[in-house]
Amino acid sequence: MERVKQVGASAGPPAGEASPPAAAPSGSAAEPGPLLGRTGRVLALLFPAEPPRPRRSAGAAAGVVFGYLAAIALGAWVLLERQGGRPAWTTVWAEDRWLFLPGAREHPWSSLWQAADGYLSLVPRIIADAVARFSLSDAAPAYAIIGAVVAAACAAFVFRACAGHVRNPALRFLLAAAVLLLPTALKAGLTDNAVNSIWYLLFAVFWALVWRPRSRSAMVVAVIVCFAAATSNVLVALYLPLAAARVIALPRVREQAGTIGLLAGGAVQLLVVLFHHRRHQPTSLLDALGFYGHNVILPSVAGHHFGTQLTSGVGITTATTLAAVAVALVVIWVLVRGDARVRVFAATALILGLALTLTPVLVHGDVASAQVTAQSLWAAGSRYAQIPILLIDSLVIVAVDAYLRRGGMRFARALHVTAVVLLVAVLGTTWVSDFRYNDLRAQQPVWTGVASRVDQICQQHPHGSARIGNGVSLPCSAVNG
Repeated sequence: MERVKQVGASAGPPAGEASPPAAAPSGSAAEPGPLLGRTGRVLALLFPAEPPRPRRSAGAAAGVVFGYLAAIALGAWVLLERQGGRPAWTTVWAEDRWLFLPGAREHPWSSLWQAADGYLSLVPRIIADAVARFSLSDAAPAYAIIGAVVAAACAAFVFRACAGHVRNPALRFLLAAAVLLLPTALKAGLTDNAVNSIWYLLFAVFWALVWRPRSRSAMVVAVIVCFAAATSNVLVALYLPLAAARVIALPRVREQAGTIGLLAGGAVQLLVVLFHHRRHQPTSLLDALGFYGHNVILPSVAGHHFGTQLTSGVGITTATTLAAVAVALVVIWVLVRGDARVRVFAATALILGLALTLTPVLVHGDVASAQVTAQSLWAAGSRYAQIPILLIDSLVIVAVDAYLRRGGMRFARALHVTAVVLLVAVLGTTWVSDFRYNDLRAQQPVWTGVASRVDQICQQHPHGSARIGNGVSLPCSAVNG
């Protein structure tokens, strides 16, 4: 019993209570409390402080940095291995091929600020500019490796930034693994490219905004993550209420690293959006909710392969209903058994995930109105569903972590073990079954063949141009230069 008390004391404040603010430096004013009274105190539950960390020597700190770099390299390798059929490093995907790479080769540096579909995509443009420095034939492996490293770096960041909400290191690792092993990531075209690296950043922003970094270097990382995401994806605007909640709960400038990065990047993005047109095709709310059920709820429970099998067996409506019941039962358990912090986190994750799905789908109605079958499940527009799936994973992992720190229950050890086994079993089953499979990218032409054809054309017609994909031609001056 004495050991249990010691463990509880070392784990930080009791679950459900906002962590006390860090002690103010000697001679300084006391740290201000949340604004707006009770509302501010409730919002403060979203931003718990991390447990105190022991001081590290310079050697130990260098070891931690090396560990993160090794983890990023391992994560990138895992992502590269997930592509079935034709390897990811032999093809160039979507806009990377026909928009960003030609733009970077024709207009180095200046292409960084060109709008794509009405908004700025700074990170994909920066990656394209780096890839353009290589020979044209090397573009495929360069894109694949850089894209995988960006995604793996986001997973490592989530591992670090979730420490306030997820105290158990094993569960933090599980959340980082969820980023790398997201079952429908391949079907959505997220992995190993630049154009869809922005979705990994979009998930990292969520954790950057609820994280309370202690050191200046950690604050700089939070600024960079939020700025990079805001200048690459207009959906980051949906995080503004979360940033406002942070300002209310933590009214100190030093607590607003992520907020500052978000607002700075958002200001840059706004300048581009205001002067460019974006295609709109509104749809009904009913169709958008159907998209949410088919593309978020169903794969969050069954993954890609099991979801496809379930849909083939009982139909898309029944399969989605069964998955919705399972998610509802988990959410009810979280709300009933969870403490105040977990309930606030769960509500935030669910509402934000719903907004991140419905907003783009309501704008691009052709996505929601597409016929859904077992064969085409999660193909069109499924990139919009990936962050909500990861937010559901986050919700469950945060709830299980808080549950493991609860005491005073009968059969507590057995209940804790059961919760962990169920969590690992559900996530692990879909991760294993969906680790590797063929997707649309595996059907793309081998890039070295495309590059060889372009080189031959430009050798014969140095002042002409050659098609690079999707009806786009690249001037030979940009190939030979």
